[in-house]
Amino acid sequence: MKKNIFCVVALLLMSALCAAADDPLAILRDGTLQFFNPVAGKIVHVEGNAITFTVDVKEPLRPGMRFNILSEGEPFRHPLTREILGKVESHAGKVEVRDIQGDRVTGVVVEGTAKEGDRVRISETKVRMAFIQEKKVDWYLGDDLYRKLKASGRIEMVDTGLETGDEKIATAEAKKLGVEVLLLLTAKEADKGTLLREQLFWASDGSRFYDAEVKVDIAFTKDLRFGAEFFTPLSGEAIFRYNLPYSARFVVTGDFDGDGQQEIAVSNGKDILTYLPAGDLQPLWELKGATLDDHIWVDTMDVNKNGRDEIIISMMYSGGWPVKGSGDSLVSSVEPGSVVSVIYELEGSAFKKIGEVNYFLRRLGTSLIGQMYSSSDGFKDDVFTVVWDNGYKRGEKVTLPKGITIYDYVGIEGPEKEQALFTYDEKGFLNIYNDKGIRIWRSGSDTGGFITTFKKPAPISFIDAGEWSIKDRLLTRGKEVLVVQRIPIINMARGIGYKSSLIKSYWWNGFSVDERTIVDDVSGTLLDYALAGDKVVVLSSPMLGIKFGNIMKGESPLGSTLQIYSVRGR
Repeated sequence: MKKNIFCVVALLLMSALCAAADDPLAILRDGTLQFFNPVAGKIVHVEGNAITFTVDVKEPLRPGMRFNILSEGEPFRHPLTREILGKVESHAGKVEVRDIQGDRVTGVVVEGTAKEGDRVRISETKVRMAFIQEKKVDWYLGDDLYRKLKASGRIEMVDTGLETGDEKIATAEAKKLGVEVLLLLTAKEADKGTLLREQLFWASDGSRFYDAEVKVDIAFTKDLRFGAEFFTPLSGEAIFRYNLPYSARFVVTGDFDGDGQQEIAVSNGKDILTYLPAGDLQPLWELKGATLDDHIWVDTMDVNKNGRDEIIISMMYSGGWPVKGSGDSLVSSVEPGSVVSVIYELEGSAFKKIGEVNYFLRRLGTSLIGQMYSSSDGFKDDVFTVVWDNGYKRGEKVTLPKGITIYDYVGIEGPEKEQALFTYDEKGFLNIYNDKGIRIWRSGSDTGGFITTFKKPAPISFIDAGEWSIKDRLLTRGKEVLVVQRIPIINMARGIGYKSSLIKSYWWNGFSVDERTIVDDVSGTLLDYALAGDKVVVLSSPMLGIKFGNIMKGESPLGSTLQIYSVRGR
């Protein structure tokens, strides 16, 4: 029996060693950490900004490493015996390693000054790092490398919502965050896999000191997804939770002032209130609507490419203000009770209307799409693209399967780059259609119902003509699709309300659909959600829409809760 146990353990160890050897992300992790091994030395020669120092070499040194230069100051003594215990060290600068010959190292002073006898050191304190990846990087790959580095104990990750492959933009963000090191992760296609490139920069001057590329096979990524689905724990508590003093309906994120930082915008159905997420939710700008406005969709996007996200609102038009075309020849006048979409942009300290059209609008990836309104069926005619040309104008028709409307779908991609559509249907089931418009998958259960629904007009008052709905937000993260699921208080009576909600992710692997939970057990009704880098911002209302605890406190029982979860950090 003991022999069998020994064999099993040996096999597991061999398997683990082989897995580590075949893990391309472990290669990047080890390549990164080699620059931050704790080591100390002493400067023996200085000539201009070139210095030579000796070290007690325990770990290999690498060109590009940066040591702190420490100058010895006045001695400090024991308060009673007056015995000299040591000397005060003050930070004098930094030196970058250029060449290593055994225990003698030559380098260049990149900050401050140095003199013979000064100490040099890479300390054991954690290195503050900004981890930035471009959108093309598979989320699971970036997440695994992030976790590996964080688990090393040497790295303190400073999160940011920025996703870019541009090193200038990334280094500017890293400098603003006050970190020491920037890790920039980019990707490009390779035969049956991905070429993943990691670059490391010193944030202070943007100097690159590490550049490595590894190939990641499709099979490795699929195994990573399998592991994430079955072994990653469900989300825990929100890292931030804010109680809003009003009932809200939509939440979006965007960079409205062009400073590179994501702000949060919340709609109460009439007004838009914007915030900066911090220890407290800091109010920023407010966009006041007309008294009878009824928002039915809110989005953000930098359509005119000026570096600032616009706020895009689709609403049931109350008739409280004139509607003009803003360059779109389709709009001349709109009757109250119709749908209007309005685009606002921040100018100075206030939002200014820069466009309006008489149809639904929605952001889809990097595109803006539209669809006409029908008073009888909700949606009319084909979905079409919307482009910016000194105004918002209709573009080309979007070819979709029959019955799919503007808020029903997102595009997805399989492991072999095959294109498909991930959609809702009117009953709340999820579907996948291939590039020929043929349905190839349908979920086994629905998602629990939608929040925004409208009754269709009936020719006779006692006949129920049914309803049309604006579906929940479908967001993509890498190749995943995020979907809201709500749990009714009573399953057979959904109109009563919801006891809890969650966010799930779905990944089509080309043959089947993998499913996992991203945010678990949101109390009450999840109204809307948004992404900001590795954070999920969730807007919810309590069960039955009432905060009963507030009644006991003499406070308003109405209101919503804004919660922020960290996706990558779990």
